[in-house]
Amino acid sequence: MRKLKRAARPLGLTLGLIITKPAEPINPYDNSSSDAGVKTTAFNIGPSYSYFVSDKLDLGVSLSYGQSNTTNANTSINPTKQSSYAFISSVYLRKYCMFGDKFGIRVGPYLGYEKGDNKSAFLGSNALYSETSKQTGYSAGARLEFVYYPSKKLGFAAYLASVNYDHNKFDDGSFGHFNSDNVDLSLINNGLSLSVFYTFGK
Repeated sequence: MRKLKRAARPLGLTLGLIITKPAEPINPYDNSSSDAGVKTTAFNIGPSYSYFVSDKLDLGVSLSYGQSNTTNANTSINPTKQSSYAFISSVYLRKYCMFGDKFGIRVGPYLGYEKGDNKSAFLGSNALYSETSKQTGYSAGARLEFVYYPSKKLGFAAYLASVNYDHNKFDDGSFGHFNSDNVDLSLINNGLSLSVFYTFGK
């Protein structure tokens, strides 16, 4: 059984990728298809650092840069394209449960803070116009990951599931301030997120 001892210090890098596109509806009369609507591509990358405060329990921080792009085929009332850029920081606590020396899971709560910019492009009656807004966000939730240690010091982690609450504030400069609140349950099929880390100390 792998022993994740107190005072060990994993230093890691996380890379996430999400691509979503709904299935295109098929016309049963001529087998033609039409664009179903929204397509989103998003990624994030950044470092993380944690410290084992006790055996199999680590406390850590992370900082990442994220970008997302969304296109919409139904442009009558929705933006043609939306782009977001943000820096995200978080603090987390994770409990490890190992099944032998190489495989296991880790799970625990986190708190996050996000600050970035959004740009929405609309197809108006005569021309394409755009709006920009500033975004500040706060989040809290819990995350479940699969972990694999191919060697004593080197490890990999893959996202499995999470539940989280997000509160976001927007300032678009034209219409003033507005807020949004979301509760979300995500599973592995909602995107791919991988981490690689190297453990210093025992």
